[in-house]
Amino acid sequence: MNESRAFCPQCQRDVVFVKDGRSNRCPACGFTYKYSEPPPLPRSQKEPGVFVEFLGLFVKVVLIMAAIVVVGVAVLFAGCAIMLSGH
Repeated sequence: MNESRAFCPQCQRDVVFVKDGRSNRCPACGFTYKYSEPPPLPRSQKEPGVFVEFLGLFVKVVLIMAAIVVVGVAVLFAGCAIMLSGH
């Protein structure tokens, strides 16, 4: 069955469009429209380059090292505070 029911913009009626190759035709008024290809899907993101991946890895390593230093300084400070409060 090569028919599709839809609203015709020319005769303002709900009709069964007849498929003619790559177009549909309204049997009541002869209005035709052609099928077109859908637009290409947008790409979500470009793939990151090797340099960008390396830079991201480097930033993560530096942040982890900074977190370890902060925790170490906090432990050292707490230890000194405990030792000095014992007097």
